Amino acid sequence: MAVKSRREEYAALTRAALLEAASGLFAEKGFDATSIDDLAAAARVSKGAVYHHFADKRAIFDEVFRVAQREAIEQVLTEALAGAGANGTPWDVASEAVRAFLRGYVADENKRSLLRQSAEVLGVRRCREIDEELALPHMKGLLETVRARGELQPVALDATAVVVFGTLCEAATSVAFARNPTETCQEMSVVVGHMLDGLRKAPD
Repeated sequence: MAVKSRREEYAALTRAALLEAASGLFAEKGFDATSIDDLAAAARVSKGAVYHHFADKRAIFDEVFRVAQREAIEQVLTEALAGAGANGTPWDVASEAVRAFLRGYVADENKRSLLRQSAEVLGVRRCREIDEELALPHMKGLLETVRARGELQPVALDATAVVVFGTLCEAATSVAFARNPTETCQEMSVVVGHMLDGLRKAPD
């Protein structure tokens, strides 16, 4: 394993500080109201250091949102495995993952704020690219496991993963914009749960 030089370690710490500062500022003030000067001041670095790591403010938001999504997915998988229990089936894990995904946006206002801004700042296509990179492989993996147990209807796996995750994203966006995220999360969880039940096949 290669050992990082002191310069590389400092660069990594600077980048991490920028992303942490940007995450808070974008969530609290919004993308448009946050300037590069704000980001540099919050991270305690120079503007030159900001531009050394990122081409512009949009590139910073891109990475902030990507990191937030990756952390959310990792948390969902952990909660889903725990929620399904030691004797939980793959279907139990998948169902719990849906609920955990939506609950994550109820619990974290910053996450809701970033999601509300993401499509406008990054564009729908870029948001979809991030989802396809980070979330769809896990969704496909869960569906493959469910299918291997004979519990999935005879549907195309890739198409099913895209539709299910797209539905989850729309549900999460509704939670992010809701006046009462808790209530909306409960409503969305019920609806998505019934939709998933339609994909379930009783084992042979």
